[in-house]
Amino acid sequence: MENLENQHTKALHEVVSLTALNCHQQIAGQDVAAPYIVGAPGGGKTSSLYNLCNTNYWGLVSTHFALKPLEETGGIPQFENVTIGGEKLLGTTWSFPDIMKSLYLESDRVIQHHEELYSSGKIQQKNPMVIWLLDDMHLCSAVHNAMLYELLTERKLREYPVPKNVAIVLAGNHASSKAGAKVMFSAIVNRCVMFPVHTSFSAWKNNFAIAAGVHPAIISFLENDQYNQFFHEEEQVDTPWGSPRSWTRLSNMLTTYESWYNKAMSDDLSLYVSSGHVGKEGGSEFATYYNIFSKFDIPAVLANADKFDLPDNPVDRYALAYALTSHYAGRKDRKTITLEFTQILYKYIKDHPDLGLMLIHEILNLEKILNQRTIFMDVSNELNRIEPGITEQLLGEISDAS
Repeated sequence: MENLENQHTKALHEVVSLTALNCHQQIAGQDVAAPYIVGAPGGGKTSSLYNLCNTNYWGLVSTHFALKPLEETGGIPQFENVTIGGEKLLGTTWSFPDIMKSLYLESDRVIQHHEELYSSGKIQQKNPMVIWLLDDMHLCSAVHNAMLYELLTERKLREYPVPKNVAIVLAGNHASSKAGAKVMFSAIVNRCVMFPVHTSFSAWKNNFAIAAGVHPAIISFLENDQYNQFFHEEEQVDTPWGSPRSWTRLSNMLTTYESWYNKAMSDDLSLYVSSGHVGKEGGSEFATYYNIFSKFDIPAVLANADKFDLPDNPVDRYALAYALTSHYAGRKDRKTITLEFTQILYKYIKDHPDLGLMLIHEILNLEKILNQRTIFMDVSNELNRIEPGITEQLLGEISDAS
């Protein structure tokens, strides 16, 4: 397969929408090529499809096609007697492949689930689709490619048909991948629509990270132009590297540690854990930032908002700004601290306008993503009490900047 790494790519979230359309076409029986999503490892290809299916109440069966034992993928040959030209011969038939059993069970489950959802009024129309994700396709051997040819040409596997409500989607890494990518037959490529993708930080943040509760230290670290290079680095061998997957998993470990021990990780431990997830350079830079981000006692800062002086160090000011905003937006009793939060926000607006505008933009963004429509209104009302008309001015500056 031609190296797709340097070809024109689209953001992953855009391609997921195209993939959904293609799946509808497959289920409708149209003659379409199966989508093959190709991108760097750890970019969220699989998790994006999981989210798509969860949102639409679709089923999803994820099969690491190339890593499955052949007997699970293609069944087991069994002998049978056949008669050809009056002569009895010993022939071969194939058992029902194990992965096909999973497809039929998921197909039945989703059909029943949509019946229940429709009857209860939770959905307006039934669309019990199942996406069959054939993952890590860049690892397929010649034997797997032969079975894949049958799947893409006839929607059958060892002559057993794929359920009608199942759409086939392929995913894999670039042909230049260091993870053992193999050459794919031209006949397979010709039956796929190749979708090279990249994962943009803004899409990852807005479509996944904030709603999923990724640690605000990670989001604000990667948002900084100085550190954005670590978001999705080139794949390495025998050493970790930064990717959306590894940053998300680092977040999960940080969040759980802080919840269990009711404190931030120590300098040494955060460096150790971060380097183990995203590599030495990115881990070192993040550990330094995390220690700055975590040193602020946000409730104490808010309790003394009227007397609090913003940090002199630019990195400290930046980290505090994000820590305050994420703390404010995440509080269930947010309105009880709106006055205090706004007092500090006003200091940012007056003393450090760039950071002040950034925070206003972030508040608007969080309001939309978290579907909490009064976040900005509450802050705006307090800002206008401090300085009448300031909110309209700020929104005008944000509009001009965009």
